Amino acid sequence: MTGLIEAMATPVAGWVETCAHLASRAGAPLAADAGAARRMILDMSRGRCTFEIENPAHFYGFKGAEARVGRMSLKFLSWDCEGPCETSTWRGHDHHMALHIPLRGTFQARQAGEWIDVAPGSALVVSAAGETRRKWEGPSVLLNIMVDRDALDQSVTREAFSGPDGVLHFPALTLIDLKEAATLARFVEMIIRDLEGENSAFSDPAVGLEVERVLLQLVLRSMRHEVERRPIHERYRIVPAYMRRAERFIREHFSETLDMARIAEGSGVSARTLQYGFRKYRGASPMNFLRDVRLSSARRALIDGRGVSIRAVAGSVGYPSTSQFARDYRASFGESPTETRRMLRG
Repeated sequence: MTGLIEAMATPVAGWVETCAHLASRAGAPLAADAGAARRMILDMSRGRCTFEIENPAHFYGFKGAEARVGRMSLKFLSWDCEGPCETSTWRGHDHHMALHIPLRGTFQARQAGEWIDVAPGSALVVSAAGETRRKWEGPSVLLNIMVDRDALDQSVTREAFSGPDGVLHFPALTLIDLKEAATLARFVEMIIRDLEGENSAFSDPAVGLEVERVLLQLVLRSMRHEVERRPIHERYRIVPAYMRRAERFIREHFSETLDMARIAEGSGVSARTLQYGFRKYRGASPMNFLRDVRLSSARRALIDGRGVSIRAVAGSVGYPSTSQFARDYRASFGESPTETRRMLRG
């Protein structure tokens, strides 16, 4: 494995075959047209990612497969096309961290800033809420690793990272050179090769959680020049228990009528403490967090329940007003609920 890192022009040069084998073992479906690919990508991303190609006649197929290690999701994605393509991914305030590793083909990415180039041999870390756009031209093969937000919080605490107010602040996008982060590259390779085997050790839930922990530690160390790190003895406060209670309460009751008083009651703290905690640890208000959970669920419902009316979807996620639902939905996803439905029809 060390020889691979030293000998190959890029650390990922030998991964395409492994990931393709993983996909074939998983029975990954093939989308032969742009409309089918769009629907598959929406489904795999739980409604967070849309796909567009400038000329559908130049699209020849998309294949996607997914595996899990601990709480992590590993996705192998392959586009066979010519001409310009673009994806747009939305992450709410309850977002996960994503590691995008191109295996074949270069792409550009942007989140509220300049476009950056991401080529094989590098990894793009997306760690902030908001819309991330990715564009490329020609065939593209990508390995995505999605890490749960709670796992990220726990690893941040272990690494003793913090910002000026005692909380870690990631840049929206961070580019890691895998030649410089060779241990991280070798560890990712070890994960995919283990999953390829008949008796994967990492598929065991207990082992998978340890794998997830080590991977996050390596990612954070590779980002050390992008975030501020303070000595372990300086003040760092882990996300408190009341925040976890509040987020759990919101996710379990988002379809009901909720206000600050009820969320605070469900969290066991005052509304003022709750406002402070969400602002400090999530960069959003409790009601913004609630809105994101509702909209994410609504988008999933629009994708899965194609015979259900938009009014019914709005009501099922706690929106009594269809017009307010449509405004919030467009503000978050850049399209109306009707346009999402239309896109699914190809």
